[in-house]
Amino acid sequence: MSIRVEPPAVAPAPAAAVVVPDPHPDEPAVAPPPGSPRFPLVDGLRAIAALAIVATHTAALSGFNEANPVGAWTARMDSGVAIFFVLSGFLLYRPWVAARLAGRKGPHPLTYLKRRALRILPAYWVALTILGLVVSAQVPLVFSDRWWVYYGLLQSWSSTTILGGIGVAWSLSVEIAFYVLLPVLAYVSGRWLQGRHPERQVRAELWALGLSAVAAVTVRTMVLVIEPKTVYGNTLPGLWAWFAGGMVLAILSAAYGTRAVAERPRFVRTATEQPLLWWAAAFTALTITAWGLALPRNLLTPYSTFNLQAEHLLYGIMAFTLVAPAVFADGRRSTVSRVLSWRLVAWLGLVSYGIFLFHLPLSVQLIRVSDRFPGGFLGYIAVAAGAATACAALSYYLVEKPFLRLKGRGR
Repeated sequence: MSIRVEPPAVAPAPAAAVVVPDPHPDEPAVAPPPGSPRFPLVDGLRAIAALAIVATHTAALSGFNEANPVGAWTARMDSGVAIFFVLSGFLLYRPWVAARLAGRKGPHPLTYLKRRALRILPAYWVALTILGLVVSAQVPLVFSDRWWVYYGLLQSWSSTTILGGIGVAWSLSVEIAFYVLLPVLAYVSGRWLQGRHPERQVRAELWALGLSAVAAVTVRTMVLVIEPKTVYGNTLPGLWAWFAGGMVLAILSAAYGTRAVAERPRFVRTATEQPLLWWAAAFTALTITAWGLALPRNLLTPYSTFNLQAEHLLYGIMAFTLVAPAVFADGRRSTVSRVLSWRLVAWLGLVSYGIFLFHLPLSVQLIRVSDRFPGGFLGYIAVAAGAATACAALSYYLVEKPFLRLKGRGR
């Protein structure tokens, strides 16, 4: 995903995001909020998304994207951002819609916001401070007079700050905006749909989300045509369609989980019974993006508005079709479930937030000595990913996990 702003001279390459997810993050890598059933395959998706982001940045830094035909794919691995945002929309909205369809109260907004803050902020603040002290050249502006922008995760709203601090954290800034907006949306939806039959609630909300996604893409297109260098495309309004896709999955999952809707549509049954078919669709969308649009492989090269919007839509399709089989899985064994539940993949999902936070500054430092690594690009990405994973493990067990224990205390 190209960030169409004039990058500061000190800025690292533009980032793909994590979220940890929500795309963000929760246990185990992000546990779903209270009232939500466990979705064990989600952790594996987090690992795939995080490693894809590592791959796209290391490939860009090493010149692999432009020197190797496979670079057409690695240049598009920033699509991990879309995966995280779809996951956030799904995991965070599902408890509210499930409670509403079952006639119960949803999560308390203050409890929800406290849990989000405990999940995101401590690890981010620690990483930002350590990286700002140790590799300050790769984490610019952290201790400038705008330090509060980076510690407050507000950087995505200005072209002068979006790539400062931990470069990839612009996407966390988008996540924070979604976290704050979600309780308001849940309240408005509840008031609007109050008194309707559950099946009619589902139908009406799906239509509303679909229309909101179309409106978001339309407005994004108009804004980018008028001002190509705006950061609007990297804010919550500009990326709303991806979150809306996750919320659609949340509504469908909750509808069948609460039996508000008796019969699953064919596409949901296919996601459950033939998940590999959906992953093939995801790979097809990624391949079309890589080879069909003639996109630049340098992440700092501006796109045309058409290409930027085509990439945006294809990334959304890719993320939606990748995530759906994981959230509609019913326990049956498949190639998809085996991959996502593999112990190593699940553990990488557990620590994926730290991988996201640390990988880019470390990769920039390591590229200076990359000629010493055997295996060329593969050696470099292995060392960079290994270093990021080691830092991520320390972050998870020393910072994230202790704060996660506080999430269930009190209101």
